[in-house]
Amino acid sequence: MTKSSVEFDFTDLDPNTLAHRISDLWSSWNGQRQTWRKRVEEVLQFVYATSTKETTNVTNPWSHTTHIPKLTQIHDNLAANYFDALTTGDKFFKFVPADEESDTVAMAKAKEGYLMSKLSGPEFKAEMLKVLQDWVQTGNAFARVRYIRESVKDSLSGEVVTYEGPRLERISPYDIVMDPRVLCFEDSPKIVRTLMSMGTFLRRVEEEPGLQWSKEIVQRMRELRSRAGSYSNDEVDKTIQMEMDGFSGYGAYLQSGEVEILEFIGDIYDETNDVLHMDKHITVVDRQWVLADVDRDDYGNLGQIYHSAWRKRSDNLWGMGPLDNLVGMQYRINHLENARADAFDQMLSPDEVYTGNVETVRDEDGITRHYIDDGEGSVSVLSPDATVLQADFQIQRLEAQMEAYAGAPREAMGIRTPGEKTAFEVQELSNAAGRMFQHRVNQFQDELFESILNAMIEVSVKNLAIDVTVPVKDEDFGVEEFLTISRSDLLARGRITALGARHFSKRAQLVQEVSGLTQMMAANPGMAQHISTKELARMTVESLDLPSNNLYLPFVQIAEQLEAQQMAQSAQSQMDEFAATEEGVMQGDFDEEVDEEEDIDGQ
Repeated sequence: MTKSSVEFDFTDLDPNTLAHRISDLWSSWNGQRQTWRKRVEEVLQFVYATSTKETTNVTNPWSHTTHIPKLTQIHDNLAANYFDALTTGDKFFKFVPADEESDTVAMAKAKEGYLMSKLSGPEFKAEMLKVLQDWVQTGNAFARVRYIRESVKDSLSGEVVTYEGPRLERISPYDIVMDPRVLCFEDSPKIVRTLMSMGTFLRRVEEEPGLQWSKEIVQRMRELRSRAGSYSNDEVDKTIQMEMDGFSGYGAYLQSGEVEILEFIGDIYDETNDVLHMDKHITVVDRQWVLADVDRDDYGNLGQIYHSAWRKRSDNLWGMGPLDNLVGMQYRINHLENARADAFDQMLSPDEVYTGNVETVRDEDGITRHYIDDGEGSVSVLSPDATVLQADFQIQRLEAQMEAYAGAPREAMGIRTPGEKTAFEVQELSNAAGRMFQHRVNQFQDELFESILNAMIEVSVKNLAIDVTVPVKDEDFGVEEFLTISRSDLLARGRITALGARHFSKRAQLVQEVSGLTQMMAANPGMAQHISTKELARMTVESLDLPSNNLYLPFVQIAEQLEAQQMAQSAQSQMDEFAATEEGVMQGDFDEEVDEEEDIDGQ
């Protein structure tokens, strides 16, 4: 039986004032970005729409509802090309030592080999593509690194570790807020919201003690849900007057079986207790209690969050995306397409105007016949102006403009500009057209991608407890060897530098320059003796993005020529032996025949 609302009392649960302060900050900062959210939601409508009925374009007066997915195509092209530019080549990063002691081949091979083993799996690529899609769709990308240990239970061998190491974690732009007045993201306090089921929450309590979640607070959460289950949602809402994102009220939230976690990272002032909390990572649950209050650890399991904005604002941390300015043009493309379709339909079946006495009869074969009295009637049609069909040319022009405005170079998208050009001219035009694209991908690499790579090394240094064996490719001979790496091997001072985006912009230009250098060496043998052909061959293979395995090997032609000579000599020896054997057999056969003839004559 439901209790009276008078008896409903949670005062003994002792809500935390700091938790309420963080909850208020989430609501405040989330409310300050409503204009940004509406703009992003409109962009996403056009990206994923299948007809104009699913967009703001539904208000047009046309009977056709065709949606030309131009924004979708630009979104897919940009995300795919950004990802390819960042991870192009077999080796898209390298270790740059910070001191002489760390400048050894073994240390570089250990760090690079360990990191490549963690990036080669499908999980990293899938998560990074999601981060890039956020960057294109919303203009903002957020990510961090966690050190995880995954295992499965085997009935024979017990627990089997399937993966242990750093893993990229994408943070949805909808699930993070920050103080927009702070001009530097690193200095701004930020709050990350996570919604999970109660079962997942309790499992994390048991399996991840490193989170340092309070078991006392976990018990209070259970008690809160147990008490709330005895009352209606309205009674709970009247007692606990608190809004919950995505729920009709606090009672509906408690009855849903979901758990909301707010992670505050940064500095916060508790006005009630007059306490300044500096460099903190505070975890709030149910917007009521502090689940964990620990010092901020940029490279621990509570990793630093990294952010990149596509187009930065001078007075706001929320960036602008490449598709935001194109929504109006997409609206116009759909408008022109459906207006043209309506006009074409009207041309096929125009409206008719009857004047005077006209009798209309439709035959069984579908032909309409008009019978008009002499001088007393007429029939005419109302056809639209045929020039409306030229909307196709306007649509093509708008699509080309949208590609350019989004920073998608036409040559890189496989569209060749008109006119005959030499290879060098084509390359120069491609470099110039792709300068905006290259600037954006370099920006993402410097702000987020490179930081993620270094964070993966740092969390491994703090959490790696046992030696691991990883495959490492030998650059000179193209063979794989297995290298055992310990925590001490990752302690070398230095930084991981991403090369993908820079390599992407220089690759085609380098091919052209190497080709010109080769021609000059052929024309001037004196200059050729000062050029390393070994390094020139290596650069050519890398710049062409060809697999180095068994293709580039130092002085491999000498070994191949020697092998060819040995095979030729062996073949020649076999031919000589075969010829000598054939000659001996033929001569022997002839002598035998002569002896047989002499025996016959002697009888």
